[in-house]
Amino acid sequence: MELTQQAIAVISGDIVNSTKLSSAQFETLLQRIKDIQQLITAGNVANAHSIERGDEFQSVVHDIECALKYTLIYRIGIKALGKEFDSRISFAIASQADLRALVSQSMGKAFVLSGRGLKALKGDRLVFSSESQELTEQFELLFKYLDRQLTALTSRQCAVMLPMLQATEVLSINELAEQLDVATATASKSLKASGWPLINELNWRFINQVAGLKHG
Repeated sequence: MELTQQAIAVISGDIVNSTKLSSAQFETLLQRIKDIQQLITAGNVANAHSIERGDEFQSVVHDIECALKYTLIYRIGIKALGKEFDSRISFAIASQADLRALVSQSMGKAFVLSGRGLKALKGDRLVFSSESQELTEQFELLFKYLDRQLTALTSRQCAVMLPMLQATEVLSINELAEQLDVATATASKSLKASGWPLINELNWRFINQVAGLKHG
């Protein structure tokens, strides 16, 4: 058990219509979630995860400024698998947590806010909350628009955007095209159609705001 006063982020999600997936699809999904969780751990070795019943997942994030990026990687990474795949995600930032070996047994404000947000999701599939009312309100409307954009994405558009989010350094259009084995013009057109420039700008705004909160 580790008591921390530092702010952490908790990402909680579940799979939409998971019971309609075939066994093969479910295995593919499970592997994708595990790969995403490995990537999040690579960002900070203290980050921890759980997968419950295969269709519910959770991540505890210590590099809180990256919480939106990790949330996007979950949502887009899962949607990239095909039109049958999507997730609902609630993520929250708060201080004071009781961190245990098993994420599912950990407690604290961020866990409560994240879990409450996920339960409250109806038609929407993305929600953010924070112990800072100012931070929550600042991004509330922006994330509603982001959710609409993400929901409208095709699996192909998600597959094109995913490497941009996963890259540890800025990926050029030429490098992206090479990774995807497509023409540079095709990669550029697909990124623009997906709304990547605005999504990337929103992510950087979140990073800057939360980094200020973290060090403030």
